[in-house]
Amino acid sequence: MIFEPESRFKKNWDMLVLAVTVYSAITVPLIIVFGIFPDTVDIISIFLVTVVFFLDIVINFNTAIPGRGKLIYDKGKISRVYLKSWFIVDLAAAIPLFTPGTAILRLNRLLKLLRISKSLKRLSGPRMNPAIFRLILLVFWIMIAAHTISCGWIIMSGNPEGLSPLELYIKAFYWTTTTLTTIGYGDITPGNTHQLIYVIFIEIIGAGMYGLIIGNIANLIANIDVAKAQHREKMEKLNTFLRYRNIPLDLSRKINDYFEYLWQTRRGYEESEVLKELPPSLKTWVALYLNKEIIEKVPIFEGASQEFIKETILNLRPVVFTPGDYIVTAGEVGYDMFFISKGTVDVVSADGSTTYATLSDGQFFGEIALLLSMPRTASIIARDYCDLYRLDKETFDRILERYPDFAATIRELAEKRREEINAAKIKREKQESEDEEREYSVPDKITEVKARASGSVIILNWKHVKDFGHYEIVRRKQGSKKWVFLDKNLKVARYTDNNYEKIKKPEYRIRAVNISGPGPWSDIVKVTS
Repeated sequence: MIFEPESRFKKNWDMLVLAVTVYSAITVPLIIVFGIFPDTVDIISIFLVTVVFFLDIVINFNTAIPGRGKLIYDKGKISRVYLKSWFIVDLAAAIPLFTPGTAILRLNRLLKLLRISKSLKRLSGPRMNPAIFRLILLVFWIMIAAHTISCGWIIMSGNPEGLSPLELYIKAFYWTTTTLTTIGYGDITPGNTHQLIYVIFIEIIGAGMYGLIIGNIANLIANIDVAKAQHREKMEKLNTFLRYRNIPLDLSRKINDYFEYLWQTRRGYEESEVLKELPPSLKTWVALYLNKEIIEKVPIFEGASQEFIKETILNLRPVVFTPGDYIVTAGEVGYDMFFISKGTVDVVSADGSTTYATLSDGQFFGEIALLLSMPRTASIIARDYCDLYRLDKETFDRILERYPDFAATIRELAEKRREEINAAKIKREKQESEDEEREYSVPDKITEVKARASGSVIILNWKHVKDFGHYEIVRRKQGSKKWVFLDKNLKVARYTDNNYEKIKKPEYRIRAVNISGPGPWSDIVKVTS
């Protein structure tokens, strides 16, 4: 039986071998110095470690190995590769050396530590930051080295003060720490030639280790989050440009908010750029994972083949809209359909007086544009930051050409939609004709106005009034009783104020205007939190 290296069994086994290896690295030096286990327990411990290490050799002989992008399952090739690499080390670590008088030879177990880096990296998986992994590994090696050197110092210096094992170990660990870090207070000094030679050897190791530690930690801290460092550099360049070109403060703030949102949600990476680097097969799997459920909810894709859906998903383009942005404007000719990955949008009437629906994650809009390329029947406004996927009609038609059977279904659906829209148009024109025959009076006073801050903008909504032609909105001038017009021809019952940063507590008033003249101003509106 051949095991796959990423199988659950192999990962669990590697975790067991790792635990046994660390156990041996800690206990073997303590057994040599203090004999911490009774003979019976010691023999059982040696036996269990030996069994695990020999079984690990057998399993390694029967584990597939990577080779040129694929796994090799041939036992002969696996054996040859293993014999040339780690077999000697694993065998030397597995041999039980526990005969009387040879306790020091049991350090052969520590040879298994040479493979610990590979095991830890495989068990940590791709989700762990490589810099953090290297930092953890560095700390582990320092602690194991300090533990082993401390036990060696106990052997060299003995216990002339008659200390308990714990006190003796702590004192030795203290000496090791001060020596390795090149501090060396001199309160614990060598007393004979053997101790002097040991201290010289450890000081040489400590000098090299000190430089290695400082260099590695400095490098790891500098690169612990490469993406964040790149983001900071990008923002510094961007803000320098904004200052150089004298971009207005409110617009600069909105640009910074946009990039901050991209950092928080995507860690500065463009999804399309990442996918571009992947081979077609992996790109398809990632795209399907992200978007398949959204695509399958769209009625016009019912009955489409899996190949058609895959190709459609691969042609989706990610886009981001900020709060208050018009994603779609009523009356403009549509050529795109949108799928909501994250965020919330409002579907409002052409005059902004009515909110038909609120769409959120997993929903879609604009499918009629793919079928008919006709003027939009409603406006779509981003309520907050929105991550969307866009599918344009040109791409959709190009995909359809390769699937003639489904293209025929789409044409039938398009004709059906066209008839429905024409019927609705005739009904609307009839209603408008009847409205024209009515006599208009001055519009009523606007009520139920709400103003709320959203990021770097203020969004105002109000209840529409009958028989209005357009709206006018004013804002009080800072420190004055005068009012300044912000818009004199507003067609929707909604306004986004992008330029209020110099006004501490902005106040607004709105009125409706028609052919009979302007209606009364609304009550003063203040921003609510």
